[in-house]
Amino acid sequence: MQVTKLKLYAAIVLTLCAIFVLNVGAQNKNKKNKVVTEYLDRVDKKDVYVNRQLPMVHMKGYLRLVEEIPMPGEGYYDQGTYDLKTMRQFISGEDDNTLITVDMKAGKVIHVTKLPGSPRRAFFVPNTNEVWVDLGQGENTVVAVDGTTLEIVKTVELTDGKGANNRDADNGAFDYAKGLFYISATYASLGTCRVPGPGPCAPASIMDVVDTKTAKLVGTITLKGLEPQGVVIEPDGKRLYVGMGDMVNGESWVNVIDTEKRQVIATWTATGAPQIHIGGLDPTHRRLFMGGRQKGGHGGEPDKLAVMDADTGKVIQVLDAPGGIDEILYDEASKRIYVAGTTGTVGVYHQDDPDHYRLLGLFPVGPNAKTGIWIPELKRYYAAVPKFMSKPLTPMRPMTDEWIVKDAHLEVFEAIP
Repeated sequence: MQVTKLKLYAAIVLTLCAIFVLNVGAQNKNKKNKVVTEYLDRVDKKDVYVNRQLPMVHMKGYLRLVEEIPMPGEGYYDQGTYDLKTMRQFISGEDDNTLITVDMKAGKVIHVTKLPGSPRRAFFVPNTNEVWVDLGQGENTVVAVDGTTLEIVKTVELTDGKGANNRDADNGAFDYAKGLFYISATYASLGTCRVPGPGPCAPASIMDVVDTKTAKLVGTITLKGLEPQGVVIEPDGKRLYVGMGDMVNGESWVNVIDTEKRQVIATWTATGAPQIHIGGLDPTHRRLFMGGRQKGGHGGEPDKLAVMDADTGKVIQVLDAPGGIDEILYDEASKRIYVAGTTGTVGVYHQDDPDHYRLLGLFPVGPNAKTGIWIPELKRYYAAVPKFMSKPLTPMRPMTDEWIVKDAHLEVFEAIP
């Protein structure tokens, strides 16, 4: 009898526990679903930052993934360069203060050079077997890395000196015939001042000129505006275009520089491409490409690609572009333009004629692969993808503490005619 009662009591206790667990589980599920619903509602109301992609379009296979190469680092990569003779690529590890050397033939990283600052724009100079790169975020120098030892062999201080925390060297251009490195820098303490030319709240922005043959700062060019970003040089080195990130009356502009006089000779309004961040050039058809981050920074899409007449400054056409636009690469042989940003796609455009351009497709790459290298001799596009993490977030699969992680890598794409 006592045994029967004990069994009965145990059954009652187990039943109550099961009911409790089911109630708790239901409450947790409802709580998770509520969290997801509230989050998605905030996304729809744009209260939550989301890096959205443009809607995908029909893609016929203009690029084909042929290889992935593991890469070191945790954060952004910036504009790199390459040496075709030795089949090496040099990639700026922007967030890790490194220059990464990749053996393209072997498909592996062969060296990582530690740098004293954040590398931005790198150029390989065959005549001297050196990689020149500007260092930002308060370092305010350019350095030369020896192509054999892969160590720093030269350092040149920019205007205001090494360690100037008010200047951030960012983009640049290289005159290979003269060995001149043109470096643009924004001033870090601009506040909300946005006026063309020397303003009352901050000094004018400047472009430094470094002679890499003598490793000396040999000049500066005063710019109209405070945020020089999209820098492009003519093949003969006589003219330099600098797209500005400044905004006046809702528009940005391009400084046109005579490199012999080292002064601005014209300013062109880049209507339709606000907050210019990157530039490109078709020297044969005299077309200038300027990429505008119309939402600022690495925000959502679309950003803008403006096609301008390189002689008159007339805006020919403006197209939607991937968000966080950070690279524009023109391939004359195929008449294609590759436009990269931070939202996970590379826009592939076609130049039907000098006055007409169209989007062929948005090719998926890894998130935050904001810059790339196009090597025309190999007909390959290289996208440096930082390490990224994501969480499942759908009404059917509520947000959890589980992350999906993919390590940094270099995606190698082959162009298809």
